[in-house]
Amino acid sequence: MGRPWIGIPTRYHGKSEIVGQIRHYLDAIIWAGGLPLLIPTGEDAALVREYAARIDGILLPGSPTDVDPARYGAQPHPKLGERYPEREATDFTLLEYADNNAIPLLGICFGAQSLNVHRGGTLVQDIPSVVPAAKEHEEGSRHLVRLERESLLGMLASTEDVEVNSYHHQSVERPGSQLRVVAMAPDGVVEAVEDNSGRFVVGVQWHPERGWRDDAVSQAIFKSFVLEAAKKGLP
Repeated sequence: MGRPWIGIPTRYHGKSEIVGQIRHYLDAIIWAGGLPLLIPTGEDAALVREYAARIDGILLPGSPTDVDPARYGAQPHPKLGERYPEREATDFTLLEYADNNAIPLLGICFGAQSLNVHRGGTLVQDIPSVVPAAKEHEEGSRHLVRLERESLLGMLASTEDVEVNSYHHQSVERPGSQLRVVAMAPDGVVEAVEDNSGRFVVGVQWHPERGWRDDAVSQAIFKSFVLEAAKKGLP
């Protein structure tokens, strides 16, 4: 079984005009047996689909930006962050391709939010403002999540309670079509969703790409994802 190609949208750094991606994502995919393929972000859907036709799995990484609430019929919250239309357009084209072609998909943080909105779900636009009882979800914090026992994540973790890192001010509010909530923080914030069909479509709010070398659950997520992509790539 050859190494599968994993498509990952790039990040554009305006001040430096550098296009790239955080190395943690690339290292985790290579370690798990995949080959990262960086996809330039842009609103040219035809170009993105050309890339998608060459990959076996899709990783939608985090982003310092927020999904435009117009995509889920909401008005912008005062604490809404910066938006990145090119990244959104790239994600939504890849998500459409993944659904139409049963491509394994892993969404992390912003990627999980893109997945949910693409499926018709909504987002909590600012956790501290909208969820008064919310605890720590800011950069550098860690907290427990409770996994659904029969979910893919639950089976990969082999336990119901997992400590995760956290760095997000938004989260899933209403799950999108064919998505179910499979992980919650103690304060009620949604931390992960999965596809109902059993296909590998997973969105997590935490960052398994950070610290994966020392975390068995993060390793299991990447290994399982890349394995599913490798199966998809078989002739």
